[in-house]
Amino acid sequence: MMVMVAKTTDGRFVEVVRVAETVAFSDEPGWVMICMDWQQSERRKSQFRWVPASTRFEWVREFVGAEE
Repeated sequence: MMVMVAKTTDGRFVEVVRVAETVAFSDEPGWVMICMDWQQSERRKSQFRWVPASTRFEWVREFVGAEE
């Protein structure tokens, strides 16, 4: 399983779940869906957030781990 993790400029670690050029709620192009609490196994809808692709991250890395 591969997980893409990013560090925000305010020091939080988030999972990059999806990247989309268009979304239904905005005419602006370029969006990234992140999971704010990516270490939880039981995720809730409130933990996911769409942010503009222009959002700055300190770094973004892919991690490959063992299948559970």
